[in-house]
Amino acid sequence: MDDLRGIHTAELGRNADRTSKCLDFAGHHSTLKNNEVNVSVERIDIWNVRRMVIAAILGTAWAAYGRALDFWPLDFAFGLRGVFDLLVGPLLVLSIVGMLLVWFISALVALFRRRLRGMASSFIAIIIVPVCFGTIVTVPLFDPWLWYAIFNKSSFEAATATSGSSQNSPKFAIIDARDVSTGIVGSGYNHFVALIYSEGDPHKHVYSDSDEEKLASNSVLTHLYGNFYRRDEYW
Repeated sequence: MDDLRGIHTAELGRNADRTSKCLDFAGHHSTLKNNEVNVSVERIDIWNVRRMVIAAILGTAWAAYGRALDFWPLDFAFGLRGVFDLLVGPLLVLSIVGMLLVWFISALVALFRRRLRGMASSFIAIIIVPVCFGTIVTVPLFDPWLWYAIFNKSSFEAATATSGSSQNSPKFAIIDARDVSTGIVGSGYNHFVALIYSEGDPHKHVYSDSDEEKLASNSVLTHLYGNFYRRDEYW
């Protein structure tokens, strides 16, 4: 009996050793995984990817704000548009300027501490803001007037066909005209946008034949899609 008890005790000891080794291996494996995750997170944080994403959002929001004001007329929800124009715009600009200043200071600090990646990420974030803004403002694909013409193409063409223009002459019609002036009234230019349908040369209708009057005119004509054009006038 004593021998059996000794054998059983020895087996229990060996099992305990195996369990301890397994736990140690599992703990060591878990530690390695945690270290790998921490290293990957640190590598991402060094480049400040979140900062770049925030920069892209700020630049896009700034451009979308301008695009919205070019499409939202004064006579539709004027009070809400005034609040959007006078409050949202300045707050957005102040936020962007503040973030750019913080990132610039952060880049200088990173340069002083010889953290080249941190410095580079800050400057990249600063550059992303105007790049996103310029892309959305200049690329016609992001113009709401383009999609307005595309989605209502059939109805606009039908309305133009029934207009009083001569059958032999190319059709020309001002489909929609809006006052989209921004800022306090009287403090700047009045901005008017018109959606034009023209099967011929729309410049003959927008500009006169006189070069002096054409140079003095503040009208800008932009081709949108097919026979649709956008005319911007500043008074």
